[in-house]
Amino acid sequence: RTEVCPYDENFQEAKFLHMMGDRASGARLLVHFYEYLFFEDWKSDLWTKRFVRDHLRYVDEIQCAAARVVKAMREKSRVWGDPKGDFDTMHVRRGDFQYNQTQITAQEILANIRDVIPVNTTIFIATDEKDPAFFSEFHKN
Repeated sequence: RTEVCPYDENFQEAKFLHMMGDRASGARLLVHFYEYLFFEDWKSDLWTKRFVRDHLRYVDEIQCAAARVVKAMREKSRVWGDPKGDFDTMHVRRGDFQYNQTQITAQEILANIRDVIPVNTTIFIATDEKDPAFFSEFHKN
């Protein structure tokens, strides 16, 4: 948008507010949706952001599914030698960025994380990379 979109009567009466973020339209939502909201009154701004933080939650089904994934990762980490079951996570985005400089190799990713993630750590990688061989370097480390 190039101009402010006021929260007028139409928005106030709407049953939902859709903050679109799809690549096809050129709209990108890379932060929490409420970062796009502007309030003249700082108290309203603070109240709204605290409300979102404190009251908007995933439904139990999603929360429980995530807990099962964490449990499985902890078990796998213990099997692979970490008695506490610790693991790290990464979101490796490969296909949705429009800039070529974001398309780095697995070796570059490993170099970037070397100082913060110890060797032989169990890592859960969420990715849109289609080629499983891309991560073969991670298995060596």
